[in-house]
Amino acid sequence: MKKLLSLLAVAAVTVSLFGIDIFNYVTINGDVKNYTQTDFDIASKFGNYYRTPSTKYVSTLNNSGKVVEVTELSARDAIINKTNNKYDVYGNLTEQACYDADSKLLWKTIITYNNGQKVDSSEYGKDGSLKAKTIFTYTDGKLTDETGYDGDGALIWKIIYTYNDKGKQEIVYEYNSDGSLDNKNSYTYTDDGKIDSITSYDTFTNLTTQKIFRYAANGTLSEITTYNQNKQVTNRIVLKYDAGGNVTKLSEYNIADKFGTTVNELIAMSEYSYQ
Repeated sequence: MKKLLSLLAVAAVTVSLFGIDIFNYVTINGDVKNYTQTDFDIASKFGNYYRTPSTKYVSTLNNSGKVVEVTELSARDAIINKTNNKYDVYGNLTEQACYDADSKLLWKTIITYNNGQKVDSSEYGKDGSLKAKTIFTYTDGKLTDETGYDGDGALIWKIIYTYNDKGKQEIVYEYNSDGSLDNKNSYTYTDDGKIDSITSYDTFTNLTTQKIFRYAANGTLSEITTYNQNKQVTNRIVLKYDAGGNVTKLSEYNIADKFGTTVNELIAMSEYSYQ
């Protein structure tokens, strides 16, 4: 769904080249104070792949493992912007503020809670005016409705969540402002509760894709494989880890039939380091 910046603003971690936040699926192990994500541009020359650093994100964690600051840097380590996160005594994210390289405010998001449940998220521009607002609704303690409005209160989008008999998210319906379905995501899980697959239907393209999550013998996520509606592999995201069990590299490949064979084309890469 084509949402406003407010949805990006409430994320407590860095963005990803891969359309997913990998830290939704893997944990950070050990006494990590900060970690750096380096994204690379990939180019192919004379049949060989070359990578060039494009952007860095340095995330600083507090003693509870929450991200309190994210600094976006250029390939030459020049600051592009910096986002500061604030939390309440229960560890809930209550405020995010993004500043440019000159420490001038770009936007701020305020999040409120009631009995530990997120009630609303309001995004303000650099001039202090309300730009967007998201309201959250719950049923039996579960988030069931997420509705986004612009600064004038006009409906922009709506997300409806359903859950399986074990209380895990099962289907997510994303709607446009006119009530039409934008896309639908269905989730399945392994016996030990890990994400097993996400099946997505996009009404714009009328296509269905499925992401299969694959795990190594030690239980760590090793690959996310995407299939098209004809059950053909179209994309692979491969994860590598260090000895401490922290992810160190994500490599994304497009899969295509070329020259009479199946070709894995490297299209994106991110590396992670920890301190």
